[in-house]
Amino acid sequence: MMKKIKEVTVFTIGDSGKINTWSNVPFFLTETLIAKGIKVNRVNIDSGLPFYHQIIHYFAKIFNRATTYGYFRSFTHYNFVRKRIKKAVKQYVNSDLDIFTTFSFSSIGITPNPVILLCDWTYDYYIKYFKNRKPDFFEKTSIHRENEQIRKANLVFSLFPHVTEYMKAYYKNNHIFYLGNVVNSLYQASEETIQTKKENFNLLFIGSNKYIEGVKTLIEAFKNLKQHYPQLLLHIIGIDNQEFENLPDDIFCYGYLDKGVDIERDLYYRLIQQATIFINTTPKWGAFSASIEAMYFYTPIIVTPYKGFLETFGENINFGCYCEENVSTKIESKIIEILTHSNYAELCIQAHHAVKDFTWDAFVDNMITQIESSAENLLLSRRGD
Repeated sequence: MMKKIKEVTVFTIGDSGKINTWSNVPFFLTETLIAKGIKVNRVNIDSGLPFYHQIIHYFAKIFNRATTYGYFRSFTHYNFVRKRIKKAVKQYVNSDLDIFTTFSFSSIGITPNPVILLCDWTYDYYIKYFKNRKPDFFEKTSIHRENEQIRKANLVFSLFPHVTEYMKAYYKNNHIFYLGNVVNSLYQASEETIQTKKENFNLLFIGSNKYIEGVKTLIEAFKNLKQHYPQLLLHIIGIDNQEFENLPDDIFCYGYLDKGVDIERDLYYRLIQQATIFINTTPKWGAFSASIEAMYFYTPIIVTPYKGFLETFGENINFGCYCEENVSTKIESKIIEILTHSNYAELCIQAHHAVKDFTWDAFVDNMITQIESSAENLLLSRRGD
């Protein structure tokens, strides 16, 4: 008879009790597990030492100016985290299994409990896909350590289908799975917002400084469109106005909005609920989590057809437009296409429909089913039943 999971220890880089930790994923994961009657032991393995990162990163840049290597990826930090893991394992002796929201660290070799890894992509994938180069010497040492965690883990979950296929081929591991993605929202969407969106001319961009290439092009498109649509407004979440020179009127920058702060969370969701179009055309990655959250709130989108989005929603979408290039004139035409669409409300409805099943409840149910099925023997032996 299959045993049910009663208690888990969740290791996260940051406090999983705070919604602003890593794109909200640790918070929603742990809260959903608790809602299902599972006891959750939260363990924060973040060292919180940015000064050390700067020192080691500066040293590594002597050999490769483009390196991503720093304290977080160092062997010193790895040992520091392992000590925290050992302490937690001794503290939570009744835990059925360990879940890590990272691929870089695990309790392999410390505990006989099943070890589950959940993350977006590997360090190796990040360098090869996003940086478009081979790892340098220092990066390779960290990749090697991460590879060992992944190969020896009982189950590995990636949040993206294309990354899952990459990992399966790379690690020759049949314990790597894709369970779907999730909308990280505290609020419920309402179809009643469509009329407000239709009446507004609000463009919305969400993304940190790493998406600066996309927002700068959008600003150029906005300047040109403003001549034909004087009522047009552009709202930018995640980037401060100090990053830009001579911003025109009707562009509003809010910087980072913390969902853990009531007033900032309310502003964040109000902007999404009132947005006419969500736009992020940064090449290779257009803020996936923010995109699907906007879609959940009935917002048509304009994004580049990057791998993660294509494999999740397909080459033809009925809830917005793909913009093949991050070029202002092309973005302009896509914006006009949506603003003048004969059935804008249908775009909104289809956007919500495409992600309405991306719930944390469904994701955790699938995760638990996979864990209990795959790790049944380990769970039985752990309890001595």
